[in-house]
Amino acid sequence: MTETVVHVTTLEQWRSVLDVWFKQRYEWPFGNKEYRENLFEDGGRFLFLDNYIAYNMSNPSSKPFIEYSEFMAQQKENNKMETYYVTEEQLDFIQELKEKLFPLHALLTKSNRYENIKVELSGQDEKALLRYLGGDTSIKFKVKEQLYRLWRIDSAGDKVYMTFSFGTPTYIPNENYAFTAPLEEIKKWETPAWSLEKVD
Repeated sequence: MTETVVHVTTLEQWRSVLDVWFKQRYEWPFGNKEYRENLFEDGGRFLFLDNYIAYNMSNPSSKPFIEYSEFMAQQKENNKMETYYVTEEQLDFIQELKEKLFPLHALLTKSNRYENIKVELSGQDEKALLRYLGGDTSIKFKVKEQLYRLWRIDSAGDKVYMTFSFGTPTYIPNENYAFTAPLEEIKKWETPAWSLEKVD
């Protein structure tokens, strides 16, 4: 993925950019979806998106950036088609439902086999599913990219995960704060000391 850098000047712009990225299921490197207004108040004016969301007070390495207004114009263009990312199993389930004559009836009928399939969509995704099954053609579902992380056993016999501290690889015991990335990116960091595993 190409890194996106957005320059913001107000707290409202900061929140708007984060709203767009949170909706696309991106998070801060420490794994949450909070506005972190304190980062803006401390001088953060550039928001970065690569495999996760980051920020800076300036534009290090003079990366090409776009202004907030240009970013939002791109979003309007992209939002003509809403895309929701789901697992392979969920996508198969959704496509199977879509082919039914009465998909909502199949979804809600207790005696139907669909009751045993966990969809586990968030609130927004559930609404999108209902709209999609109802014939809304501005919605599509795609399989989300599989992410991976690296782990190893430390000298105390505990499982630890690779993460980064100020750009330097290190380890952490909590898998929720591990560095996660698509397979081709994670393989760049794989060594004989680290084992690869899929992120659920």
